[in-house]
Amino acid sequence: MAERTRLKEACSSIIIVQNSLNYASTTTNVCQLMYEPTVAFSCDDVSPNTKVAKLKELLRITDRFDINATLFVIPKSEEKWNLCSSLAQSLRDAESRGHEIGLHGLSHFPFETEYPLDFFSLGYSSIKNKLVKARRILLDKLDTNPVGFRAPYHHCGQSLWKALNDLNFLYDSSQMTFQSILLSYVPPLRAISISRRRSAPVSKMFHPLSLRLWEIPITQEFTWYNLKFEVNRFERSLRSYVSNLRTGCLIINSHIGALSASGLRILQKLFLKAKDIRLSSLTLKEIALKASDEETAKPFYI
Repeated sequence: MAERTRLKEACSSIIIVQNSLNYASTTTNVCQLMYEPTVAFSCDDVSPNTKVAKLKELLRITDRFDINATLFVIPKSEEKWNLCSSLAQSLRDAESRGHEIGLHGLSHFPFETEYPLDFFSLGYSSIKNKLVKARRILLDKLDTNPVGFRAPYHHCGQSLWKALNDLNFLYDSSQMTFQSILLSYVPPLRAISISRRRSAPVSKMFHPLSLRLWEIPITQEFTWYNLKFEVNRFERSLRSYVSNLRTGCLIINSHIGALSASGLRILQKLFLKAKDIRLSSLTLKEIALKASDEETAKPFYI
């Protein structure tokens, strides 16, 4: 009886608070759960066009508070990387310090990784070829072979999932509900939502189409072009989420281009609180690996 109670208490949804744009709805499924509370941070849209100073500013904050970040990179083309050797070196250095580099499409075009109404996976071959090319560019220019993926504009579906699975990606983190879009990108709704919420929004990891691949859905954005009146509300709410986290993982996400000074302030306050209460930090890759290990050893679900 005591063992059953312990296992029940250990189970809690993985909490994901992230920033991105998506037009598909999140599939509901079972979730493999974390036993120890952890915090993670991921950032989209790092590309050859990213200013090195901005990336270094972000990494100074994550390194200062011992946060291992997941950076989703847009490869674009080999020629573009030839013009930004300092950025490439900064990303290599970041990975050597424990940060993760994930793949964020090839060129970041709409419907690049999923076609509308593609119910029969007709776009599978095209999507797989783009993934292979994108991975090859990152391997050549950054000396890394990513196992995590986030779709441009979060256009994802069965063709993408099958291609990722066949290419041995560990996880995808692309889905977001329409409600979450409204509560992330419409400032008045966003502020009202966060003021009234007593606990962090919950999202469940699952295996899409019963594949080996993990899907880590997205719930809400807190650091996207914050308006002045929102900042204090977000700081208080996120610190509260961290303080009350007993199990699961709180994942904060942003876009490198949209991470304003107020967004960085929110992150610093959040990371400081996480460090004060000694929360461990994981990359999304580590979260997926942890879920896979626990699924094999102790397959308990909610």
